[in-house]
Amino acid sequence: MTYGMSRLTGKKLTKHEHIGQSVTDILTTPVGTRVKRRAYGSNIFDLVDSPANPTGALQMIAATADAIARWEPRLELQKASVSATIDGKAVVSLTGIVKEDGEAVTYGVAIGGSS
Repeated sequence: MTYGMSRLTGKKLTKHEHIGQSVTDILTTPVGTRVKRRAYGSNIFDLVDSPANPTGALQMIAATADAIARWEPRLELQKASVSATIDGKAVVSLTGIVKEDGEAVTYGVAIGGSS
């Protein structure tokens, strides 16, 4: 069953792919940057220059959990973790349950650095 369209290719997406696309969009959109929807996004970008230590990781996880809870009602977040690299990049890894069908899903979202 088709649930949406890829914003990159225009191809049809399954429910789980569409949720993954939504999660990536939420986490990579800084709060305050969407016109007429200023509250949309996450506060992760406020933490980009935080130290790559357990406190910084916990703050990013909290910002992730807050954004997912607020903006992606189809996903129940079970676990989030952050892995940082020396070159300023981080990957937020998420595990959750799709509320509609109870299936477990895992997503990884790259944050920071240049691609």
